[in-house]
Amino acid sequence: MTQQIRGMFVCLLLLSTIVGCGKTTPEATTTPQSNQGRTTSQSQTAPQDGWKEIAGQGVTLSLPANYEGGNPSTDIDEITQKLKAIAPSYAQSMEVIKQNPEAIALLAFDPQSGKSGFLTNVNITKEDVPQDVTVEQYLKAASQQIANQYKVLEQKVVPLDQYQAGRITAEAKAGEITIKQLFYAVKNDKKFWLVMYSTTSAEFDQRLPNFEQSIRTFKVSQ
Repeated sequence: MTQQIRGMFVCLLLLSTIVGCGKTTPEATTTPQSNQGRTTSQSQTAPQDGWKEIAGQGVTLSLPANYEGGNPSTDIDEITQKLKAIAPSYAQSMEVIKQNPEAIALLAFDPQSGKSGFLTNVNITKEDVPQDVTVEQYLKAASQQIANQYKVLEQKVVPLDQYQAGRITAEAKAGEITIKQLFYAVKNDKKFWLVMYSTTSAEFDQRLPNFEQSIRTFKVSQ
C-alpha cells in the first residue's frame, strides 16, 4: 500500500508544480479578488453565488466563477488554449499531461493568479486501494513519503458529510517561489480521490476559505 500511495501522491504534487510554474508575459493581467475568502460554510451544497461547477472524469467540483478547467481526457485542447492566453509557458507545461490525460480526473486554475509566477490550481486524480485501508493509514503513509521534499505543516482527518476524508497541508519551493498545497484524500468505496489545491504561500491564507468551501462541493458522479 505504501508504494502505491507514494507513486500517486508524488505524481499529484508534481502535477501541481508543473501546472503552476511559469513566466507570464506583459499582457497577463490580474484583477482584485474581492469575493475570495469570505465563505466558511461547513455544509455541502450547490454552488454559491459567483461560483460555478466544473465537471471532470467521474467527479464534479465547484470553484469561484473566474476559474477555468475541465476534464483533461476530453477538454485538453481547450484547457491548453486558455493557459496559452495567460502565458505560453503555462501551455507548454501541458505537454506532460497530454502524454497521459486519463490519469487526471479534473484540472482547474485561476487565470487571475498568472502574474504571480505560480498559477493557483486544483487537480484531482484517484487511486484504487483495498477497502480496509483507513483514512488515517493513508494520511500517515503519504506524509512519510513526502517528508524529504515537502515540509508537512498539518495532517488530520476531517468530516466531509457523506465522505470520509483527511487532509495534509504542505509547503515547498517551486523555483524562486514558495508554494503551499492543501491536499485532501477522500475515500469512496475502494477508491481514494486525491484533491490538491496549490497556490503561493503569500496567497494561501487569503485563498484557504475558498479551498475549504470548494472541497465541500466535491461529488463523485460515476
